[in-house]
Amino acid sequence: MIGPVDSKCAEHLCHAHREIKLPASADEMRIFYNLTMDRVHYFPSRNAIYFVESAYWAVLETISAMLRGMGSPIRVEQLYLDKRSIFKGGKRVVLKPEQAAPILVALRIKGIQVVVSE
Repeated sequence: MIGPVDSKCAEHLCHAHREIKLPASADEMRIFYNLTMDRVHYFPSRNAIYFVESAYWAVLETISAMLRGMGSPIRVEQLYLDKRSIFKGGKRVVLKPEQAAPILVALRIKGIQVVVSE
């Protein structure tokens, strides 16, 4: 297991953004490559939000709190970089269309960059 990322490294990684706008056809490997600790990607056509969890940004905590407030359960899917599920990648949460807008607003309020792909 790789150890924690220190705060200087985390700050640098947040400024090393790659592609911002991904097409709806982007596969999950491409999505993962373009995630950062302070950015999530939402794909309306998939009803899914993709993110990486970090100690510096409370993405999962924010999504969980919003869904609890809506009375909805949360199902977080761990995605992997390999077929044997050894190397963890990003995470995915499937949302109902009516849940997406308030959750994306809450993430933006927390300072997280939200990218919506079409």
